[in-house]
Amino acid sequence: MLKAIFPLLCGASIAIFAIWGFEPKQHAAGIGLPEERKTETHPTDFFGPPISGPVMLTGTCGELRPNHFHAGLDIDGVTGNAILASADGFIETIKVQAGGYGNVLYLKHPNGYTTLYAHLDRFSADIQKYVKAQQYEHERFEVDLNPPLGMFQVKKGQLIGYLGNTGGSQGPHLHFEIRSPSGKAVNPLLCGIPVTDNLAPEIRDMKVYFLNAKREVLGSKPLSLNKDKYGNIGLEGDTVRIGGNTIGFGVKSYDRSNLRRNDNGVYSVALFTNDKLAFQWTADEFDFDDTRYLNAHIDYPARQKMGAWFHRCFALPGNFLTNYTRTETMGAIQLHPEKPVKVTIKVADAAGNMKSLHFWVLQDEAAMESFMSAPFLFLFPYDQENHLDMDGLALTLPVGSLYESVQMQYLVSVDSSSDLYSPMHHLHDERTPLHKNFDIRIKPTHLPPTLRSKAVIANCNSGRPDNCGGVWQGDWLSTKTKAFGDYCVMVDTIAPRISPVAFTRDMRRKSSMSFRILDNFAVAGLADNLSYRGTIDGKWVLFEFDKKRNRIIYTFDEKVGKGEHTVHISVKDDRGNEGVFQGKFIK
Repeated sequence: MLKAIFPLLCGASIAIFAIWGFEPKQHAAGIGLPEERKTETHPTDFFGPPISGPVMLTGTCGELRPNHFHAGLDIDGVTGNAILASADGFIETIKVQAGGYGNVLYLKHPNGYTTLYAHLDRFSADIQKYVKAQQYEHERFEVDLNPPLGMFQVKKGQLIGYLGNTGGSQGPHLHFEIRSPSGKAVNPLLCGIPVTDNLAPEIRDMKVYFLNAKREVLGSKPLSLNKDKYGNIGLEGDTVRIGGNTIGFGVKSYDRSNLRRNDNGVYSVALFTNDKLAFQWTADEFDFDDTRYLNAHIDYPARQKMGAWFHRCFALPGNFLTNYTRTETMGAIQLHPEKPVKVTIKVADAAGNMKSLHFWVLQDEAAMESFMSAPFLFLFPYDQENHLDMDGLALTLPVGSLYESVQMQYLVSVDSSSDLYSPMHHLHDERTPLHKNFDIRIKPTHLPPTLRSKAVIANCNSGRPDNCGGVWQGDWLSTKTKAFGDYCVMVDTIAPRISPVAFTRDMRRKSSMSFRILDNFAVAGLADNLSYRGTIDGKWVLFEFDKKRNRIIYTFDEKVGKGEHTVHISVKDDRGNEGVFQGKFIK
């Protein structure tokens, strides 16, 4: 076990521990290549559009999203627009969620496929009645239901719900998916869903990455693109000179369709060297177990720092996404000072429209790039389980957590703040993505026994701390999380707050009542979200949770008659702190 020695710097209350690292060991060439792609053939004349009228897209399948590839189409519309069954079948699953997909239906079809309709404002009348009955039976707003087989048979084009903005949606639209019998998300544009599109994607920006022998990134820099009056793009000069031995490229690219010209995701990105395919990513279908590899596919630091979405045109060694065509180099390009390499990058949409970029690249021996490593503790190889054991901190990263080897940096600082019950442990850099949860344990330094049940491991990356949960293992507090950054032990003794938004003594002319619920911590890791319960005159009533606005809403129904009533709301957080509101009203 490594023990940290904390020197006191300049009389300040900050102690720092760091060790210079060493050169990473080399691995055999070719490690990390994805398996050969095995794609299914999907029907093109079975499914119809899930709306009436033209299909206008605000999001495409495979579009780059935080921590995942978008699994379907986002179809524009107005709240209340009719949503139609895309094909004959029956409703297999109904879910109501405060976040995520919100109100969502899963339809099973005779050919083994499933279609999904998410963010619905509400379901059709018969489905809505069934769902509400189940919510009251289970006394829960969030439900995951599997109706009896054959209870809800539907025909192609039948009304099943209404377009909305529920769950994690950021505006009214329908999220529509087609899933194959094997459970993969299939690009609906390959299944005959009609979208008018004769516009080619755009390549708006480009970067070059300097790689080692394992396709790990040593550094990067931007490349300037030129665009002529005809829309053609290129780099300055016929030949680009780059000071590197092994390089890869990245492009920022978006697609547009005719009816709604917002920026959407592209369908494929391919790179050719000397007219031979070196790299190809295709958004034809996605395995949900793979979708977090998005963080290896994109330039994750650029996304975190500047909000820029770059497709890497090479695969990191720990990236096992199955959407790549297996090639010998997986996008890595060897440079030579006298032998130019012809490079072609092609970006296409699902309709076959394509944008191409052609140039030559030579090694610039006179301006070779050099990259200095920052101080680091020791090396975390991407293909091994990794451990860090320090005074008061222990980490275990399982195999498959990293996309490339990490030169692990660790600092610890002593903070005199009264609400911290351990030093602050600075774990590497939050701009380094992780694919899996890792175990983190912290030993508090001065936690009173009376606060033991209220202690949490907190992530302080964003300023406001996130409660990551925590269970006791002897004198250590333990949890799982999926991000590097700043961690410490804090306590949560503050009850959630409940504030009336639409509630008065006289509710006779009101159709609903609503309250805002807030907590002092956000949650991450293993911590539980807020739970709540609302009753009127001692009987449970359905308060729907609008997570985006932190509101719970009860719409008056037959459960509440005329006269005076008492509403009681309780809200609990992850550490069992409870907030209560009670009030009387007339209906």
